[in-house]
Parts: sequence; structure tokens; C-alpha cells
Amino acid sequence: MNEAPLKVERPQSDDEARLAALGQEQAMGRHFNVWSLIFLAFCTSVTWEALTSTMAQSLRAGGSSSLVWGFAAAAIGAMAIALSLSEFSSMVPTAGGQYHYVAALSPLKYRRLFSWIAGWATIWSWLLSALTGTFSNALQLQAYIILFAPNYEYQRWHTSLIVIAMTTCFFGLNVMGTRWLHRLTFLGIMLHISGYVTIIVYLLVKVHPKNTATYVFADLTNLSGWKSDGVSWSIGLMSSAVAFINWDSATHMAEEMQNASRDLPRVLYGCVALSGILTFPWVIALAFCMTDIEAVLNGPVGRICPLVQLVYNVSGGSQSMTLGITWFFLFLGFFIGGPGCMAASSRVIWSFAREGGLPDCFSRVHGRLEVPANALLLSWAGISGLALIYIGNETAFYGIASGVTVVMIFSYALPIFLRIIYGFEHTNLQPGPFTLGAWSMPINVFAACWCIYLIIFLCFPSVVPVTPENMNYAPLIFGASMLVAAGTWWVYGSRLYLGVLSEEVSLIQPEEIVVDQHIEDEKKGGDSSLGI
Repeated sequence: MNEAPLKVERPQSDDEARLAALGQEQAMGRHFNVWSLIFLAFCTSVTWEALTSTMAQSLRAGGSSSLVWGFAAAAIGAMAIALSLSEFSSMVPTAGGQYHYVAALSPLKYRRLFSWIAGWATIWSWLLSALTGTFSNALQLQAYIILFAPNYEYQRWHTSLIVIAMTTCFFGLNVMGTRWLHRLTFLGIMLHISGYVTIIVYLLVKVHPKNTATYVFADLTNLSGWKSDGVSWSIGLMSSAVAFINWDSATHMAEEMQNASRDLPRVLYGCVALSGILTFPWVIALAFCMTDIEAVLNGPVGRICPLVQLVYNVSGGSQSMTLGITWFFLFLGFFIGGPGCMAASSRVIWSFAREGGLPDCFSRVHGRLEVPANALLLSWAGISGLALIYIGNETAFYGIASGVTVVMIFSYALPIFLRIIYGFEHTNLQPGPFTLGAWSMPINVFAACWCIYLIIFLCFPSVVPVTPENMNYAPLIFGASMLVAAGTWWVYGSRLYLGVLSEEVSLIQPEEIVVDQHIEDEKKGGDSSLGI
């Protein structure tokens, strides 16, 4: 194999040198720092909000113990995944994220094919994540209308139109530029923390009597129909699994972050660690306060927005308290959660297009706004188009919502498996500032096992006997995403897709990189470090 040394005469920073090693150029401004990006990751993963919206799954399939201890297990598993991806992100700090890690770790013979599969998995996971997050916001808005406008008649097409309207607003916020998105993350984290404190304090004060500690930590309720309590408990993990995805939004904004190779890993494992630590007390408090799960689920909006129904029940039907306690999450989704998910999905589309995975028009960056406007438009069109499915088939849409977690976990698992199988023997890229050292292999193996466990049980029917109305469509959604990857590879990808590192490049030697002294000083004593 012929290897030609890559010469980088004067990049502005180590981040641009790493882009050059992948054959890429800096195309957008680096307006995010470690704080704004970790806030973005918090607001797209929305750990306690996502858990609350899906907690009925845990309480029915495994009881309170599945909710509480399942969350603890999910936090540990997600931390292993985050640490594994953090090591890769330090070496390859690019918008492609998972599919670029796959390219860096794959044998040259299979590099384009493997990264193609990972690229489509990442694109689909983010489009579906953006859709389900926006859909949750739309349902919360409709929950208010159902509860407080007696003459309103709920229609599915109303929900789809609200989703499209919100997605259009998210598009508008994104095309204003990354500087605005950077600022909105600070508003988002304020709403995130305020909602957390307000709701949990309100519930702890108002709910009397509460559940017992025995119920909270040891209850095993199996209403799923599965004969095995262990299978049922594992199915109940879906609530916690959903709570620990989307934190990788930060990886797809890597080319707009200062000192990404150093600080991006801190964002990834820092977000998962802090989300787990902060949300565990929330889960316990919620388990103490959920004294009548059937009253919540059977309420007027219990199945479309359990949190609103819970607060409505506890407040005795008070309109002011229900709105005043829960509006945080609606605003969080509107101002930063939704725009953040759209930004992440558009960056994956943009990155994939510049390597030939999609038409070249989607690889263009608006010169003044410094955003991939065409990729944002495609993201808007994809989310809006998928939202129309709900009009024709409610069950199919919820299948999409359940399938997103499987596709996302699969995109995390691909580079981890390649790391276990091949190590770093097929890459000449320089290791990043963050490495796991001797712990790398054990952590990756544990993360891979956790991914397998989740994917298996996330594909199980949540209720038996299975009917078209209650079946789990996650395997179908995953299979459809893989069919798209295979079909597009056969039609044009095998001929047109360039990928990254399609030809081996040699290690960038430090002496070949000339960096301005003031940048070196900033990196050594930068004020953007979390210190975690």
C-alpha cells in the first residue's frame, strides 16, 4: 500500500489539522464553546423529560423497580458508550460523528461500505429523533387544549400540522446562524433546570400520602402479559433507554466548536454523567409521587402527555397550576431542544453530502450565515414529511417513535464493535488528547454488550398477545433504515460515495503543524474547560 505523507503547512488550530487529515476543510465558524455545547447536549437529550413521557412503559412492564434500578443500569451503560465515543471524537472531531469514527476504524477494503451504513443510520436516527421530540411538544400543547377547551375535538391531523409549524420555526431559528443557537443554549439550560426543580418540589409537597420505600425500590409489577418477570423487567428499560440518547448532538456540531479535539469528549461523557446524577433523584421522587398510575394513564391526556395529566390530577384540575408547572418543557423544546435536533440532523446530512453520499447541493454552506442552509431545508422536509404519517396511521407513527432508539443505539454500536475487532490498527490518525488507555478495551466491550442487550429487548413486543395496535414496530423501522442504506448503495453509493480516509494517510507529525502562539496559549490555559 502506498502511503503519501500529508503536509499541513499552517492550519489555524489542531482541529483544522485533524480535518485536513480527513481531506476536509474548515467551512463554518467555531462559535460554540464547551459550555454552550454541553448545554445543547443537555437540551437535546432532555433526560428527565424523556423519561417522564415514557415512564408508563416501565411501570407496566416492570414496576417501580424497573423505573428506578433500570434507570441506574441505563445510566451506567450509557456512560460506557459515551466514554467509548469520546475517545473516537477526540481523534476525529468532525460533524460526521459515528460514521466518521467507523471510517477511521475500518479496514481500507470495507471503509466506504461500513461508513455508508453508519452514515445512513446516523441520518435516520437524527431525523426520527427530531420528529419524536417535536411530536412530544405538539402533544403537550394539545393536552392543554383538551383539558381546558371543552369544545375542542382532538384530530390527528391537527397534531401533524402543529409539528410542521414548529419544525418551520426551528428551521427559521437555525438559518439565523450558529451564533444565535449558541446563545439559545443558555436559555435552554435555565429552562431545563427550572423545570426540574419546580416540578419535583411541587410534587413532593403536594402528594400525600406517598408510596412506600418498599414499593419504590422493590416493586415488580408485570402487566405486560409476558410470563417471565425478567423479560418484562428488561422491556421496561425502554423508558430509561430513551432518556439516554441524543447526547451525541454535540459530536455533529464539532466543526463549529472551539478546541473540539480537547473539549468535545468532556461534553459527551460530562453530559451523560451529569444527566445520570441529576436525574436519579428525580426518578426516585417521581416513583414516590406516582401513587395512582392508572388514574394518570386513563385521564383525558394521560397517554399523550403523562406529565401534564399527573400535575393536573395532583392540582385538582387547576388550570393555572397545570400550565404554570409544566410550561418549562414546552418552551425548552421550542427554543432549543427542537432547533438543536434539527441542527444536528442537518450537520450529518451536510457532512454526508460533501463526501458524495447525497447530492452536492446539500454540501453548500451559506457564506454570510455560516450554516448549511440546503441541508437544513432537507432536514425540515424530512421531518415534516414523516409527520404526515400520523394522519393516516397512529400506530405506524408510534412505531417510528419506538424505532428511533434502536437505530440510534445501532449507530453508537458500530464504531465500538470495530474498535473491539480491529483496535486502531487500520488508522494512521494521531490519537486525540483524550484516551482511555488500558481501560479502553474493557469499557468498549461492556458498552458493546449493553448495546446488544438494549437492541434485543427494545425489539420485543411490549405487550402480549401481540395485535396490530400494540405490536412493536422497532424491528420494522430498523430494517427499513438498513434497506434504504443497501438500496442507495446499490443504486449510486458504490460508484459516487467518496467517504473519508478512502486512501490511507500517514500520521500528521507535530513538527509539520505550525500553530500561532496565541492559539497555543489559549489551549494551555483556555477558560472553556469544564474541568471534569
